[in-house]
Amino acid sequence: MSPPKRRRKSSKRSLTGCRTCRARHIKCDEGPGECNNCTSTGRTCDGYDLARLPVERFALAHQPKVATRLAWLTTTDEKRCFSYFMNHSIPSLSALFDQPLWQKTAMQLSHVDRAVYHAANMLGALHEDSEENQMRLFGENLNHPRHRFALEQASRSFEILHRRQASNDPQLREVMLLCCLLFVISDLLLGRYDNALEHLRGGLRILQEAQKKRQPRSIPEVDGGLVKMFQRLDVEYSHFGPGKPFFFASDELEDGWFVRRPLHTLDDVRDSVTRLLNLGIPFLAKCWPLTEADIGADYFDLHRTQERLLSLYYSLRDRIQALYDRPYPRLSYKEQRGLALSKLQCLSQILGIKTCLIDGPLPASWTPEFVGLLSAHQDFLAKFSERPTITMDYGIIPGLYVVTKCPYYLVRLQAIDILLSWPHREAVVNSNVVASLALETLKVEMQATDRLEVLGVDDEAAQALNSFLSNTLKSTPRAVNWSTIQASKIIPRSENS
Repeated sequence: MSPPKRRRKSSKRSLTGCRTCRARHIKCDEGPGECNNCTSTGRTCDGYDLARLPVERFALAHQPKVATRLAWLTTTDEKRCFSYFMNHSIPSLSALFDQPLWQKTAMQLSHVDRAVYHAANMLGALHEDSEENQMRLFGENLNHPRHRFALEQASRSFEILHRRQASNDPQLREVMLLCCLLFVISDLLLGRYDNALEHLRGGLRILQEAQKKRQPRSIPEVDGGLVKMFQRLDVEYSHFGPGKPFFFASDELEDGWFVRRPLHTLDDVRDSVTRLLNLGIPFLAKCWPLTEADIGADYFDLHRTQERLLSLYYSLRDRIQALYDRPYPRLSYKEQRGLALSKLQCLSQILGIKTCLIDGPLPASWTPEFVGLLSAHQDFLAKFSERPTITMDYGIIPGLYVVTKCPYYLVRLQAIDILLSWPHREAVVNSNVVASLALETLKVEMQATDRLEVLGVDDEAAQALNSFLSNTLKSTPRAVNWSTIQASKIIPRSENS
């Protein structure tokens, strides 16, 4: 006689109940507004979720034990997305350089502050979704569970911050800035550049108000990494909107003291390169959209700035190379990678600035310099294997974009292939956007000269890129003002005005 089958004990856990009951793993009576189960026991009912994530598709094999030590109840969906943020987003954001902002500040605040926690969940959900779609999202899709979940987490973060506006909490400003930054990155992952800009300007207003209360250039009670991150975004958005930084406009061009100071460590190099990029990036954003007539009308001042920037970049490049070649003390792997990337950024800026006052096709005599820059990128990628999908550091995309201006089409295609082989985002810049824009520009140029050679890009891949670029432009009304769009030939100049 076979033994009777064991009946599985029924679970009381509700799949549709309030957040509090679900987090406590008990059955919820699902009363309207607030459930009786919570109110009858003196607990606060945390309401009902508007979005849930499908279990089979979104389950993660590992959830950090630290998530169970939070001071508030959390749902299974939140634990999953927080796990992704902790185990994937933070390592990606700090992959190229050590980043105390992510490795320490963001990690700590997301465990003790609910507003940051929900904003981190939002980023985790969108980061995972963006990776699955090869970093090619072009707007919010509320039919998608992850997007609905991210929106709900963003709403919870906003609600908490709104309730604390009148608080005298000394940490509130830092919390608000970190949440702003997480909103910016999330909107960029969604391809919502205009929304990201609004969040960026909100963070800059917080910094501006803080500065007014203290001495000039002093930002009190704020993590230094946060200030630098907002400065970097402010500078990079020169290419995506106003043409110059809103708040962090630099006046250090004439003295250039930061280039002449001794370089002893990687931090010294990074600081000097960043200060120079803060000058070079807005200059390129100003010059790339200019017509030949515009350049001629202001050539004296433009050329003067161009020569000064090139002088500073050449000096810094040589000093970085001298530090890189120094045998003792031996450089660690991270130091080698950091110095190599810093040098690559200088090389990219040098060629970009040298060619930025030429409106139209470049002479073939420039080809060797573009080949040299492409080779430098190929050498860097061959030597260093890290491939983060999101980083807030200056990386390889800007330099490869410069290469896509080469007079020789096959060199451009090699740069495009590299961009397509590593789908990722460097702060505001998306490798897919740059690759698709470069490919469309190349096709327009070839058609204009009746050169209909095979581009060497798979037709299906080219069509997917074209569709992604088209959808990105449609979902971003201000995209016609981007310096790269204005400088390209895919939209007539009259439509850019």
